[in-house]
Amino acid sequence: MKSLNCPNCGAILPETKIKYDIASCEYCGTNFRIPKSMTPEPDMGDLLLGADFSDSTMPGWQLFNQDKLTFHKGQPNEMRCRFTPKKDEAFYVLKSSGLVDDFDASVTLRFTEGKEDMTRAGFYLRFSDDGGYTIFISAIASYQVGVFTKGTDNKLVWKKILPWTAHTALKKGFNQSNRLRVICNREQFRLYFNGVLAASFKDATWSVGKFCLTVDPYEDDGGFAFSDLQLREVLKR
Repeated sequence: MKSLNCPNCGAILPETKIKYDIASCEYCGTNFRIPKSMTPEPDMGDLLLGADFSDSTMPGWQLFNQDKLTFHKGQPNEMRCRFTPKKDEAFYVLKSSGLVDDFDASVTLRFTEGKEDMTRAGFYLRFSDDGGYTIFISAIASYQVGVFTKGTDNKLVWKKILPWTAHTALKKGFNQSNRLRVICNREQFRLYFNGVLAASFKDATWSVGKFCLTVDPYEDDGGFAFSDLQLREVLKR
């Protein structure tokens, strides 16, 4: 069996540390499963929609706040943006043109500037005018999960599913690349950071909606960079 890299700290793991379908990192202590694809995460299904962010032409996606978006070729290509906060308001960057139900979504995110403990970004899932799910990470290596529903005044009301929680698989600070992945399979949600399972929960409030990339600078101007967006089929077991 070949060596592989730890999904948490990036260290090269020798063959002796791989036993059966479990590997253990001798540097940071992370244990993870090795599926057939030799990656620490579950195998991926067929690609439904992708965006490499080499330019603004992206069939299947809608761009928002385009005056704040720039596209940069490189290794990897990136879509970068900078926003001034508005009270209690997050900003859409990109949405799927169509509605999606079950999917496996992943993107690489860098925070480039802002107030470290108040700069966050991530996914809005199965989202519509009636509500949807939110998954955010912050520049201080924490994450939060919530759901929006319509209130009695017909306005969206946010409810916490998982509170802000620090996670050791997230890289703290600015100009650190974090890979976010969420698998939505009916009412089951699984969330991965840099290849490590971070959270798993069930909720049946919403079954279909749009997939969105969203940013929230909250208090100070915030900078964000996205690369390698993938929306894939959920593999059926």
